[in-house]
Amino acid sequence: MVKRANNTFELYLCEKPSQGRDIARILGANQRNDGYLQGDKVVVSWCIGHLLEMIPPDEYDPKYKRWSLDTLPILPQDWKMSAKKSTSKQLTVLKKLLKRSHSVVIATDADREGETIAREVLDYFKYTGATRRLWLSALDTVSVQRALKAIRPSIETEPLYHSGLARGRADWLIGMNLTRAFTLLVNDRQVRSVGRVQTPTLALIVNRGREISNFKPVPYYEISAYFKTHNGIAGELLETKWQFPEQISTGQGDEQKRCLDKHVAQSVIDRCQNQQGLVTTATTARKKQPPPLLYNLSGLQQEASRRWGYGALEVLNLAQSLYETHKLTSYPRSDCEYLPLSQFNDVSTILQALCKNDASLCDLIAQANKAQKSRVWNDKKVTAHHAIIPTQATPGITRLNVKELNIYNLIRRRYIAQFFADFEYDQSTIIVTIDTDQFQTSGRIARVKGWKQAIETESRQSFSKPAGEDNKQELPAVTKGEQLLCDHLKLLDKLTQPPKHYTEGTLIKSMETIGTQVTDKVMKKILRETAGLGTQATRANIIQTLFQRKFIIAEKKLLKATQLGFDLIDAVPDTIKDPVLTAQWEQQLDDIANNKGQDINGFLQQQILLLNAIVTQVKKPQTKYQSSPVSSNSVTPASAHPAKQYQAGDPCPECSHTLEVRTAIRGKKIGQNYIGCSHFPDCRFYAWPSL
Repeated sequence: MVKRANNTFELYLCEKPSQGRDIARILGANQRNDGYLQGDKVVVSWCIGHLLEMIPPDEYDPKYKRWSLDTLPILPQDWKMSAKKSTSKQLTVLKKLLKRSHSVVIATDADREGETIAREVLDYFKYTGATRRLWLSALDTVSVQRALKAIRPSIETEPLYHSGLARGRADWLIGMNLTRAFTLLVNDRQVRSVGRVQTPTLALIVNRGREISNFKPVPYYEISAYFKTHNGIAGELLETKWQFPEQISTGQGDEQKRCLDKHVAQSVIDRCQNQQGLVTTATTARKKQPPPLLYNLSGLQQEASRRWGYGALEVLNLAQSLYETHKLTSYPRSDCEYLPLSQFNDVSTILQALCKNDASLCDLIAQANKAQKSRVWNDKKVTAHHAIIPTQATPGITRLNVKELNIYNLIRRRYIAQFFADFEYDQSTIIVTIDTDQFQTSGRIARVKGWKQAIETESRQSFSKPAGEDNKQELPAVTKGEQLLCDHLKLLDKLTQPPKHYTEGTLIKSMETIGTQVTDKVMKKILRETAGLGTQATRANIIQTLFQRKFIIAEKKLLKATQLGFDLIDAVPDTIKDPVLTAQWEQQLDDIANNKGQDINGFLQQQILLLNAIVTQVKKPQTKYQSSPVSSNSVTPASAHPAKQYQAGDPCPECSHTLEVRTAIRGKKIGQNYIGCSHFPDCRFYAWPSL
């Protein structure tokens, strides 16, 4: 336990030296020392990221030094940390400072990881003094001064630490045990790294690759019909598309309303050529689009990936530089796209700072309606951090490199757009009917540019076309009830296209929105729509880890799994590679962070239960399995009854896909293994082990 001396002071514990210097400058702690800055009754010091790490298995017991299935699973009863060798000197500095401090202000990054970095040091040295929390949204002078006036009781953010501990220990349990298990199972002298979030993320890429490899294009047919208009320019034709009818024989169309039968399409052309069509719909409606929401980290990563091919970690580092080095933008790891109402008081100052930083924006900012409150000001939708926005700092932009400027431009223009009117356009729709065949076209004409003038240079393709829009041209003037002659028709031969390989941007989006992709009714009730793989702060590093471990490669921005990646996903059980289950765990970690009833021990017991089941399965020879019925709304099979025996690798008797070993994740048989169809949830065949 750290004992405090009489000559005490308040210690501000930051996450890194640069952050410490920013805070020390405002606190007047200007006296430099080795590893800290000192002022009058205040000292500012720092970690250098995590100063501590969980000890490896062999430090719990030397028998774990040799990898063996016999020693698995490894389940520490008393979790221990040790100093990282590379930063042990700074840890020693903190030990001495903690002895002399009467209180600590945790001033690390305002997130789960920052909370964990600071509190694990305090726990390591058994610090018993008072603690408070400095919650920073930005590092410019004004933001730091405000935060210093609103220091919180540390108990408010302690649940973040509990969540961080749970995450770290779960990652250790899964990583240490299953990496050993599947490395030993394959036995080819190559380490098979398994991770709680890393492996299901890899599964997304592997599954997408297989979808593409196994894709068989299907021909389909479209028809363009051209009608003569009476009021149009001489020779002008109205181009329309045939609408596949709802009532048509099975096999002639698909769920996307595409015509699969060429004879059907040709018959439309034959019967409509040179026929009179009746205009049954001719409407024009004024539509409005509000300014887009502000950026959170994943939105920024997706846009930068789409526009310039930037990697997810690259964007995070650029945003971190804008926040930490240049002080031009707010905290970058935010998952929020909204702002608190209190932040509206800073609008004029921020816009003035943007103009001062870059005079080329002054004319645009002069047109902004500073009194306009867009939908982004919403206290109910603000999470721990508000959206990423410009700060009031005015260092100029000359020190920014090209990539930093690109990211800064996205952030600042999205903010400026909030003070412009809605984009308005006229949406026109025309439907021409010949007997039972309908031909449709639509278009739009911009009427009020609004917010688009603020960000059109940001990206001319950032905003999708309104649904049903075929073109942006003004359509010929026609009226409902008018007769138009069908001049000619074209039959267009098309092929269905395979899904696209992930880019880092689209993978980030998929990881973020796993909760919205769930079709299983039971999981849909459990998962919130916000459930995702990893967090805003960790997704970029997860992707980077997959690169480093040679599970994936990038070919012209497209992410593809290597053979090593395919082999790992084929080897591990469904529970470890299931993105939905992992998203459920992430949701539970979020509940711990928000003090919503979930606790560390309960969360870790779930991991241990599944871990035991998986390790048990790995240790024994292939088990024979027996089929049983499955409830239509459950991911856990019903009780077994006498039937044929099955094993992993057999073809599914219901759909012919491959059977695989799965583990029940809820119900009375949680943790037990069974055989299930790899095509779940589309196929719900299951089999329990024969007794």
